[in-house]
Amino acid sequence: MGLFRIGTERLLRLELMKRLKDEGYTSKEISEFLNINGIKPLRTDNPYTPKLVWVSLHKYQKRLDRIGNNWITQIREKLCVSTQ
Repeated sequence: MGLFRIGTERLLRLELMKRLKDEGYTSKEISEFLNINGIKPLRTDNPYTPKLVWVSLHKYQKRLDRIGNNWITQIREKLCVSTQ
């Protein structure tokens, strides 16, 4: 399983949502904040909904958990030379 890098704009939105959530905002309050400030989802012109905020934060947290558990425990290299 590989982990892909999130684009800068998407990462900034997710970090903003996470910071607001950590400060005690609900998904509804976060969606209202984003919509009032003219921040729209990347793939659509529709406004943020509480459900979209919740799903985005849920997936982002799962991603952070995967990255946090992705430690390298051992590296082994092997060189094979053959002549034909």
